[in-house]
Amino acid sequence: MTETVWDPIESQAKATVPETAGYVSHPLASLVRSLTVPMLIVCLIGFFTAVFSEAWRYYGIGAATFGFVFILFGSEQTGQNKNILARIANATRAAGHLGGTNLPKGKIAKLATRIKPLLVLRAGASIPIVLEQEIWGQTASGVPFWMGLSLMQSQAYFGGPKAAVRADPTTTHGETAMFVVAYKLDRDTQIHAEIMPEFVTAKGPLDQDVKTESTEFNAKFHIRLRRENGRDVKKGVSNAALLQVLTPATQATLLGLADTYAARVIIDRDTVFFGGYRNFQTTDNDALQRLLTQAIDDFAEAATAFKRYAE
Repeated sequence: MTETVWDPIESQAKATVPETAGYVSHPLASLVRSLTVPMLIVCLIGFFTAVFSEAWRYYGIGAATFGFVFILFGSEQTGQNKNILARIANATRAAGHLGGTNLPKGKIAKLATRIKPLLVLRAGASIPIVLEQEIWGQTASGVPFWMGLSLMQSQAYFGGPKAAVRADPTTTHGETAMFVVAYKLDRDTQIHAEIMPEFVTAKGPLDQDVKTESTEFNAKFHIRLRRENGRDVKKGVSNAALLQVLTPATQATLLGLADTYAARVIIDRDTVFFGGYRNFQTTDNDALQRLLTQAIDDFAEAATAFKRYAE
């Protein structure tokens, strides 16, 4: 059954309930998973060796090529890419949502024009969010939302501060789930604001973003507010429209989500894009499905709360 759903890029889209997907079993799958991150390191070392060492250049090229080929074809040949799609489809169905399908390349390009700060590396502040699949659904209170997401193989010792979901203590292997959830407000906020993790270098005269009355919020988030002409509103400039959205209750919600998901937000007038990530330390398909379902619910609940405060 196909349903018409709200979409932040296309306004409306067609989506269906995903079918239950099975998982592919391959005898080398466990080995490939365990070697993926080490091979990424080999690839990076080989690249820098090829660039900066003339004597070892060809060894560096060989190492980088070997690591790249292993990463590119290992997951595909052992069915791990299919398993990722199956996890997303099954989690989508279990949560009662629609889609769970691959994002079209054209749509990714359109998203990049709306939410570029979420998708690029900000050195000293935030990692880029990678989106490969999309989901449509409704919150418990009936608010429609769109979610872009991806799952990537990871190791817990590279997970950073968000490696808090420890489903399997016997392994360091797991998945990193990245999300962007969008929802539409019932009114135009008249602002374009980017609320991103604060830079570690934002000290003294280098701290030049827009401020709220909350010292804790200012320390956690870098606020960039743009006028209609595209120019930034500089530090110290009060903006009533922004403060109407960033109420104390909204700030408290975002601070909690920053601790859980490294949350970041883009307010684009009447649409809000909410991004973050979570590391799942598990190799079990069912456990990962439950954790991903919980993450989807958390983002949906946050979207509802943010919508209520913003209006």
